[in-house]
Amino acid sequence: MTDLGETVVQPELIATHYLTSVDDVAEHLRAANQLGLGVRVRSYVEASEDGEELIEGWEVELLTSSPLQEAEAAEIEAAEEE
Repeated sequence: MTDLGETVVQPELIATHYLTSVDDVAEHLRAANQLGLGVRVRSYVEASEDGEELIEGWEVELLTSSPLQEAEAAEIEAAEEE
């Protein structure tokens, strides 16, 4: 758990990309990794313009650092040790 007195600093958003291909998402993730950037990925489904089919898309946010907080990382490590 995090002490209430601690302030949690969120990473800053650099850019948001909306992609329609898993290959494009993978390419963005590789590039972010090489640059040492954090990422947050969300998937979504929306209706096409004619409304007859659904289109899958991904929102990729590039961040100044990992969105995973140190407290969360410590909790994950503790759980893995059990």
